[in-house]
Parts: sequence; C-alpha cells; structure tokens
Amino acid sequence: MAGPPGEAAGLSIVKGDELNQLFVAAAARGSGVGTILIDDAEQRIAAAGYRIAWLACAIGNDRAARFYEKRGWQRTVTFTSRLETPDGEFLLDVWRYEKSVGIQPGR
Repeated sequence: MAGPPGEAAGLSIVKGDELNQLFVAAAARGSGVGTILIDDAEQRIAAAGYRIAWLACAIGNDRAARFYEKRGWQRTVTFTSRLETPDGEFLLDVWRYEKSVGIQPGR
C-alpha cells in the first residue's frame, strides 16, 4: 500500500508469479505512485524465485496497457479470465502481459 492510513494512494497484490492487482487512486495518478508499486511488486515476485512475472489487463484499458508497456511489460496473448462473483462465474477477456524479473542464467 502507498499513502497515509485512511487515504490510500494505491496498492499492489502479488499471488505467486502474478501481479494480481494494481490500483492507483485517481488523485494519485501521474504522481509516480504506480511506478513505485509496480517496481515493488516486480521485486517481490523476483525475490520469490520467479523469472517471469505476469498480469492480466482488461481489453480496452488502454491507459493501463500504456503504463505497463512503458514499464517494460510485453503483451503476450489474449485469454478469457474466469472470475467468481456472488451471482456466479463472470467471463472477462483480458490481455496477458509478461516481464522478465528474475536473474537470468549467465548473468
């Protein structure tokens, strides 16, 4: 999390090799908080021993896609994510992004 208690500027959630959630409050966009959060998430994924990190970005979320691409993430494939909701399963087409985060062999 970033920001003072009760006034979160953003957060990132990592699950294994996935950057599962990245959120930046509207008031904090453009402030560098997103960069700090994504850098931290990448470091946590690498520290857990993964060489490649991945995330899912909703198709059409062009602002987020541009941000990821500026940070070195590459779009690799489109897939359907199955999300559980109180009303049942919700299918969402997403772009998969990947980035090398761990120490590569020979380095």
